[in-house]
Amino acid sequence: MAPESARIEPVTDSAGYIAALEQELLTLKAVHEALLAETAALTDGDTDNLGIATTSKNAALEAHQAALNQRPAGDLSEGANAELKALQDRLASLAGACQDLNRRNGALISKLSDRTKAALNVLQGTEDIAVLYSASGVEAATGKGSRVLGKA
Repeated sequence: MAPESARIEPVTDSAGYIAALEQELLTLKAVHEALLAETAALTDGDTDNLGIATTSKNAALEAHQAALNQRPAGDLSEGANAELKALQDRLASLAGACQDLNRRNGALISKLSDRTKAALNVLQGTEDIAVLYSASGVEAATGKGSRVLGKA
């Protein structure tokens, strides 16, 4: 005998759904604030606050996931009220803003990482030799180069 698939019925009483969405909105606002703090720390090069912002962001994400798990099962009925629809729209808008901030923060981290790697390559003498120009045109150099940054 094959197991019956659970059929999810539409939620007709929106009070529980509204309470769950309001909690999601609160936790998503905390995620957004943590992302803003992370952006500020990355932009300012503030490593102390970056650590704090990252910890706050992770805690906010865990709280938001817990709130998502509390949402009642089922789809909204066709007769869902305007308050519920407005709340869903605010959640969707804020979630989009969080995704945009997270993408921007990722791009900032990538740029900072590339800059750090380039600086380390210069300090370690492992950067590629620059393209050389000669009378016959451009000739690519081979191998790795090093340069003296200073003498003691």
